[in-house]
Amino acid sequence: MPERAVRRAKDKSSAKRRPHPAFEPVRAKLDVPGERPGVVPRPRIVDRLTHAGKSRFVTVIAPPGYGKTTVLGQWASTDPRDFAWLSLDRRDNDPVVLLSYVAEALNEDGSIDAPVFKALRAPGTSLWTNALPRLGAALASREEPIVLVLDDVHVLQDDQSLDALAELARHVPPGSQIVFSGRTEPRIGLARMRVDGGLHEVDSQALALNDGEAKALLSAAGADLTPTEASELNRHTEGWAAGLYLAALSLAKGSSVSSFDGSDRFVTDYLRAEELCQVDQEKADFLLRSSVLETMSGGLCDAVLERRDSTAMLEQLESENLFVVALDNTRAWFRYHHLFREMLLAELERQQPDAVAALRRRAAAWCEEHGLLEDAIDYASGAGDTTTHARLVTASAFDFFRAGRVTTVERWLEHFDDRKALAENPEVAVLGAWLHAMRGRPAPAERWALSLHEGDRARTMSDGSTADAWAGTVSALLCRDGVEQMQRDAVTAVDGLSATSPLRPASLLFVGIATLLLEEEGAQEVFEQAADAAMAGGAVWAGLVARSELALLALHRGDFTTATAESMLAREFVDDTPSTDYVMTAIDHAVTARLAIATGKGARARQALAAAQRLRPMLTHAIPWFSVQVLLELSAAHLELGDPRGATTLHQEATAILRRRPRLGMLAGRADAIGEHIPSTADASSGWAATLTAAELRLLPLLTTHLSFREIAERLFVSRNTVKTQAISIYRKLDASSRSEAIERAVALGLVDAAPASRSGDFTRSG
Repeated sequence: MPERAVRRAKDKSSAKRRPHPAFEPVRAKLDVPGERPGVVPRPRIVDRLTHAGKSRFVTVIAPPGYGKTTVLGQWASTDPRDFAWLSLDRRDNDPVVLLSYVAEALNEDGSIDAPVFKALRAPGTSLWTNALPRLGAALASREEPIVLVLDDVHVLQDDQSLDALAELARHVPPGSQIVFSGRTEPRIGLARMRVDGGLHEVDSQALALNDGEAKALLSAAGADLTPTEASELNRHTEGWAAGLYLAALSLAKGSSVSSFDGSDRFVTDYLRAEELCQVDQEKADFLLRSSVLETMSGGLCDAVLERRDSTAMLEQLESENLFVVALDNTRAWFRYHHLFREMLLAELERQQPDAVAALRRRAAAWCEEHGLLEDAIDYASGAGDTTTHARLVTASAFDFFRAGRVTTVERWLEHFDDRKALAENPEVAVLGAWLHAMRGRPAPAERWALSLHEGDRARTMSDGSTADAWAGTVSALLCRDGVEQMQRDAVTAVDGLSATSPLRPASLLFVGIATLLLEEEGAQEVFEQAADAAMAGGAVWAGLVARSELALLALHRGDFTTATAESMLAREFVDDTPSTDYVMTAIDHAVTARLAIATGKGARARQALAAAQRLRPMLTHAIPWFSVQVLLELSAAHLELGDPRGATTLHQEATAILRRRPRLGMLAGRADAIGEHIPSTADASSGWAATLTAAELRLLPLLTTHLSFREIAERLFVSRNTVKTQAISIYRKLDASSRSEAIERAVALGLVDAAPASRSGDFTRSG
């Protein structure tokens, strides 16, 4: 049987659906900015940066228009070290995207090995246990020094992205530097770097032009002024390069030095009243209407603005220094200066309010046609085109989710988190309910699922099935009304879904689960059907669970050979990357542990059980049948390893879910049977990781960071006292007397990654 199963799975592997890649780097973001005509050399500040080579970290923090990017580009052209460059934007608020770009930037010299990229891009890969440590090690082991510039770092607001950046910063080798450039400091523990003397800071005062530099800038911009007049203007603008450039443009139109006002209001009024008014109507129309685009290419602008000469227009605007910035050395992609674009967009909305949505819809269509799905989703959202937005999100979300881009998917779903919007977009409601459930969030999962009952249940979905069949799949997943209703919902789904529906493998899986829990015959046959359908359709999680269920059935009847084969087939669905952060992989850890114990491999079993601990906070009543089954299998494994305390903790969590969802068929009896085998009292020293509560497991990874208890409390939305109490409980359970000792113990047990303090010792704080 195992040989046939292996052969059948491999024969169908070629039919496995190939998802659209969830990360395609935009090369323009990685180009070091080149010299532009008329740019004033800044040797004073460049020399200062060059002589700061002993500092591992550099910050260049100032408001827009102070020449941060220009100065760093000049530094890159004079420093003998290699420079890696990343121009950040808001889409980098996803740790997988951010680290993928950093890896691409660092790999300009080919120094990043292929396994690093595989770890970052393989479906289901764990960012914290695999990809980030590999990338950090690659950075730390560099033989030649490098300067990594992160430009516009202020756009990073996502906590996980900032945590990933802080972790990566710990690996900067001697002689290399990371430069954080932007409007505000990133929240990555710079205060500690400052105290330790490893931080060199450049602010707006340092970037301000001196009188000589101001005179040179004004001359290059066409303003022929005396040194005294240039000095006066520089005093008014306080050395602000953008203000001086605007002043030069104003003087060219007939203004006087004495009438110039360098305030923000002047700048806005000037850009609106002078710059747009002085260009011809065609150019003004191009500027206004293209401002809906975050980045521009000739082809994109042609499609959006319905013209054929956009490439030439962009090149002309850049040559005229009209606040247009080339994003790559080939001059294929451009953007406007941020302030200029903001003004243009505001003016467009004032002059042509009805045009904005249409322009963004055309941008979404062009981006979709050219495979830029993430851009297409953002433009469709900005256009208020809910139909296109929902279609694109539905088509892309699971591919992005499997690739680890959970933060991006959740950002997309936020747009639809409204009762009416969900009722009108049942496919998105199904998607959101599913993803919230897989993240262990019962309340939002149920809220999104309930919205399906308020829409048109007879509506035809994108796969040709009815909305009622889709809703049945979600109801079966959540199993709120017991396993008998789960069976009815799953059968309704199977009967109503088209043969090619992406939900069909899951619906078959749920029929098998209900059959198993009701102790009816035929569960194995249905699981095999679900696994085959999952392989053919690329349904990763349905296939993983179906094969794991087959492994457990074989294990319980003592057929270890078949159980091993099915376990191997299950793991193929996640591309041989067992270290994942998704709740469905918990069943793989449970199967691995039980098999290892049955075959006398205790160390392997403990390793699998430690990996399962990371997922315990997500084993909630969001997917009750799955959570209870996995918790009971893990409890049985701990009991077999002579750990009654750990078994008790897991058993209690399973029974707590059973109290919330009591009608789960044979799982109640299995819980009773396992409970009877757990001794009423246990040696206090016999317990290990499983004695930690779900709340303590959520806290544990944060204890390894630079965050204080107060900052951790803000992250978890609890009080500082709660964090302190939970931390003390963790110390006690891990037999530790301090935060650092608890981290060491957790690392040894495999509950968290290697503690930052153990590598650098300069970021970990207690309270």
